[in-house]
Amino acid sequence: MQVMEMLEKLADNPFDHVLRSQLASHYAETGAWEKAHKQITLIKKQRPLSAQELSLFATCLRELGFEDEADLISNSLEVEEELDQDSGEEIEEATVSQIERPSLSIVPSSEEAVVVPIQSEARSRIRFSDIAGLNDVKKTIRMQIIEPFTNPEIFEKFGKKAGGGVLLYGPPGCGKTMIARAIADECHAEFIAIGISDILGIYHGESEQNLNAMFDKARANKPCVMFFDELDALAFARSKSSSVHGRTLVNEFLNQLDGVGRNNDDILFLSASNMPWDVDVAMKRPGRFSRQIFVPPPDLEAKIAILQRKLRNLPVDDFDITALAGKLKLFSGADIDGLIEQAKELVLQYIMETGEERNLTLNDMQLALSGIVPSTEDWLQTAKNLVKYSGSDRSYQAVQLYLKKNGML
Repeated sequence: MQVMEMLEKLADNPFDHVLRSQLASHYAETGAWEKAHKQITLIKKQRPLSAQELSLFATCLRELGFEDEADLISNSLEVEEELDQDSGEEIEEATVSQIERPSLSIVPSSEEAVVVPIQSEARSRIRFSDIAGLNDVKKTIRMQIIEPFTNPEIFEKFGKKAGGGVLLYGPPGCGKTMIARAIADECHAEFIAIGISDILGIYHGESEQNLNAMFDKARANKPCVMFFDELDALAFARSKSSSVHGRTLVNEFLNQLDGVGRNNDDILFLSASNMPWDVDVAMKRPGRFSRQIFVPPPDLEAKIAILQRKLRNLPVDDFDITALAGKLKLFSGADIDGLIEQAKELVLQYIMETGEERNLTLNDMQLALSGIVPSTEDWLQTAKNLVKYSGSDRSYQAVQLYLKKNGML
């Protein structure tokens, strides 16, 4: 089969892994190592590699000058061969539950099984009840996002379909990613988290190809929630960018969101950004990320709940958590985590120095608090300037209301 014929068939069926593997091998035989690497990388994003594919992947990396990465892969294959010789067991139909190798997983494929290092993708379910506070945000999300997924027949009567795009924005550390995961679980949908490293590539056209593969994966797993973290990095405003590569990536992103020649029904596009003002304006038009939801720092109720949850299983003296929470103005959830970690370090330092055990006290929390500045302050100051000088632009009205409520505007 000729290369052009293979490419045409892959355009019709991007998930034909056997054909894509054959194409990668053909490129390798002709010395086209960059093209072979691209094809193997696409397979790797969709399923674990077979032993033959993994060996080819290592060869591609070595030919392209990535010796260390190639050695890691080669070593993993050697480890598997040694384990097979020692045990004398057949592994072609083995599973993780049958062989106890904590840092390795047996991955069966259509050709043969191979043991490769992996990180577990299992995660516990997150529901809205697990998220402290943010009641207004959760109410908005439930009405605009979750209910159309769980009660489609009611919303279809009014011409509302499940899917579309939502941008969660706000200061860092306030739970945007956790909210996104909760939305997927509440919708009973597949969740595909996509970060910068999943998309950006070093070769021309590789980023666009990676993005296309992610959308194809979502369309094959409906209903699905695609979550794009740090959207400002993936879709940086073209008016501010001098990079041709960045512009073509944004163009491809917009085409995928519009579903030109494809069906995006039952796919919810979620994104998060700490800097929504840097997101390309075309991303915020109807049909894309037109619904924008501000995720503010936790309110008093949420801070109390976070403190109670984090301190629950620690040796702690009885003190007024509500009073402490009242002193944490503008603290994000991540800031509260950092506060508790510093307080624990003070207790451990005391125990190490004196040999006398004691509980964590309010005094420890106050000492730790004296050295912490809320990480949200810089973000809110930038947002304040944006709101103050934005004129008739009402994109950040929710931020404006929050700033006025907290006496910052």
